[in-house]
Amino acid sequence: MARYILIDNYSGYIWGDSADFNGKIFAGTALEFAKALDESIGGEGRTYREQSGPYASNQTGYHVYRADIDGSDAVMIVHDGQNQETIDSVTESCRYEGFIASFWIPA
Repeated sequence: MARYILIDNYSGYIWGDSADFNGKIFAGTALEFAKALDESIGGEGRTYREQSGPYASNQTGYHVYRADIDGSDAVMIVHDGQNQETIDSVTESCRYEGFIASFWIPA
């Protein structure tokens, strides 16, 4: 099971760690995790897409890092996503997987 850490593109903060999603391990893809995370905080009505090409600095979405590398966790479970030391540890120790863009769906 993969462990994903999502960093918000706009704020630069860690938004979620799939090792601790509502007190449980999230079992699914990074795209599914981003959607579930947003829905858990009231961010319904969005669509998601993995984006390999360039993205704007103001693009809504998440940078995805893989924390389970070579069978072990590269970083401890994230509890404070605004701690700069923790953010640096994730970006330096985890494998960058790509970008997930999110878009509002007009009602």
